[in-house]
Amino acid sequence: MFKNKAKTELERLGFSSNEALVYLSLLDNGPCGTGPLISETGFHRNVVYTALDHLISKKMIGESQVRGKKQFSVVSASYLVEDHREMAKLAEDLAQEIQMRLKLEVQEITTHTGNDEYLMLLSSIINSLPLKSVIYVLGTGGEDFMKYTMKPLWKKYHKLAREKQVKIKMIAYENQRPSLSNLGDESDMYEIKYLASSMENPAGVHVYPEAGVVLNIIYSEADKPVTAVKIKNKLLAEGYLNFFNNLWGMGSV
Repeated sequence: MFKNKAKTELERLGFSSNEALVYLSLLDNGPCGTGPLISETGFHRNVVYTALDHLISKKMIGESQVRGKKQFSVVSASYLVEDHREMAKLAEDLAQEIQMRLKLEVQEITTHTGNDEYLMLLSSIINSLPLKSVIYVLGTGGEDFMKYTMKPLWKKYHKLAREKQVKIKMIAYENQRPSLSNLGDESDMYEIKYLASSMENPAGVHVYPEAGVVLNIIYSEADKPVTAVKIKNKLLAEGYLNFFNNLWGMGSV
C-alpha cells in the first residue's frame, strides 16, 4: 500500500516511474549493490544504473565503496523538501516576472491612408471592442471629409457599429452644426456637443478606451486621401479620454 502511494507521490514530484521504483526498492533493501534492486524491480541492469545516477544527481541517494564494490543507500529525505521548496521559489519568481511583463504594454504606431485602409482600420478596432462600448470623437472633418470619405463608408461603418451596439460621443464645432443636425437613421447612435468655431482643429482624435487605442485623423480633401495614425497605448488613451471629458463639460448641446 505504502509503495504504491509513495510511487505516485514521487512521480508527482518529478521522478520517472523507473526512478521511483528503484528508490523505493533501495529503501526496502537498505544499503546494497545493484543485485537486489535488479531482482526486485525486474529492470535491466542498465535501467537500474541510469535510475541510480539520476537519484544521485538529485541527492536522494548516496554512493560508497565497500570492499571494492559500489554500494548505494537512501540518504535523508529532507533534501526532497528543500529541493522542492527551492523549485517552488523559482516558480514563484518566474511567475512574478511573467506577470510583470504582461503588464508592460508595447506601444504600437501604424499609419493608414485611403478610404479602404481607413475602413479596415475602423472595422478591426470596433470588432475588438466589447458590446455597448463608447467611442469618443474629438473634432470631425468638414464637407470634404464627409463627401470623400465618410459618405462612401457610411453604411458599412455604421452597420458594424450598430452590430456591436456602439455609441459615439462627439465633440464638434459650431460651424459644423448644420452638417451634423441630420444624421438620418444613425442619429440615435450619436451624442454630440459643440465648441466655439474659434477652437476648431484641422485634425481629429478618436479614442477607444477599451482597446487602449487613439487615432489621429488627418481629414481628406478633394486632392488628399484620409490618413489615420493609430497609436496603441493604454495610458495615452486614458489621457485623451480625460481631455475629452474636460472639453465635453465646456460644450453645448
